[in-house]
Amino acid sequence: MSKSKSIRLSVVALVGTLAAGAVFAQDARVAQQIKYRQGAYTVLGAQFGMMGAMASGKAPFDANAFRVAAERAAFMSTVVPDVFPAGSDVGNTKAKADIWKNQAEFQKLMTDLRDKTAALSAAAKTANNVDAVKAAFGAAGQACKACHDKYKAD
Repeated sequence: MSKSKSIRLSVVALVGTLAAGAVFAQDARVAQQIKYRQGAYTVLGAQFGMMGAMASGKAPFDANAFRVAAERAAFMSTVVPDVFPAGSDVGNTKAKADIWKNQAEFQKLMTDLRDKTAALSAAAKTANNVDAVKAAFGAAGQACKACHDKYKAD
């Protein structure tokens, strides 16, 4: 094999390796974004789980624990709109591709979630009993459900 042909083959092999590495890096970045998104929703869901147990009477109402969970849910609702970057619609995710196709509607639902969890957090700050937070909890739960119904795969 001639020296110039050997150099060309080496360059082609290098370019192929770099391209494969770029694809792998892209796949790893997307997988990390999805993992971050799933973690954010795990935290949000855990807060709703604790509050839901109290709101339904399955757990005794603890005003302080409910307040803390409501504050965490309100904070997480400010994080979750940012965990859907372009390109993270593929891979191990339950997020429907419609999120990226209907960004205006999706962001409207995210704003509603943020507003409803903020109202829940405000209600929880002064709640002495479960009845004082049930309406706000129900509204926040409906905001979650509205998005899940439209944009989360089963």
